[in-house]
Amino acid sequence: MHSKILVICATGKIGVELVKLLNKDGLNVRAAARNPSAASGLFPSQVEIAEFDFERPETFAKAVKGVDKIFLMARPGDNHSDKAAAPLIDEAKKQGVKHIVNLTAFGVEKDESFMLRILERYLEDSDIHYTHLRPNWYMQNFNTGSMLADIRLTGSLHLPAGDAKVSFIDARDIAAAGAVVLENDHHFGKAYTLTGGEALDHFQVVKFISRAAHKNISYVPISDESARAVLSEMGVAVDQIERWSEFFRKVRSGFCTPVFDDLEKILERPPLGFHQYAIDYAASWN
Repeated sequence: MHSKILVICATGKIGVELVKLLNKDGLNVRAAARNPSAASGLFPSQVEIAEFDFERPETFAKAVKGVDKIFLMARPGDNHSDKAAAPLIDEAKKQGVKHIVNLTAFGVEKDESFMLRILERYLEDSDIHYTHLRPNWYMQNFNTGSMLADIRLTGSLHLPAGDAKVSFIDARDIAAAGAVVLENDHHFGKAYTLTGGEALDHFQVVKFISRAAHKNISYVPISDESARAVLSEMGVAVDQIERWSEFFRKVRSGFCTPVFDDLEKILERPPLGFHQYAIDYAASWN
């Protein structure tokens, strides 16, 4: 109960929820943020906020000082996130951190060349106790970023996903799993694949969203070539476009369809369903 937990990317979808859960459980939490003053309004007053930026390794030592456990989320949307996060693991080892819970991604263990798998291996070789959490696509992607913008602008969701199904997971469940794993040492050395309780295609997804938002939203499957062209027109970097395209190639192949029971075992309850997610975030699509 006297340990201190550092949450990396504390202002993101997972981090905000995780910090609140840990604080509610009476744990000593330090939230890492690039702009501490801007982040202060996101958390209860008793949560310490530390300046932390993967672009500035000089912020690592102070953020890690006095910490026993770390929730690590590598820099999202970065094809070289392993290189940015490895020095943090080095600093954690130097300062005697006992446990790192590492948020990676669904299926990374099947590709040893993927940067998040490289980072998993680096952590495993560090001699720090670790736990890997490998979630599938977040439900919250539909109410943020480019997909939310698409729905608001066109009334439709345009993706190169075909009719493939994905076992989407609610970010709140990922945060809940992170809290349980951080608070219980018997998860050392384990890797968990986190999914929702069912796999849905995007036609089903927009039905749930339409029903919750009380408006008609459609799903329009597009080709990989069309998606690439749109991203290029938006000024997205070539390597990011390739990463996006590769992800959807996996989606169309059924790679992201399987449902795992790891989350239910950790939380001792079923995962949140997409219908509940859509109801809770209905205002986003209006």
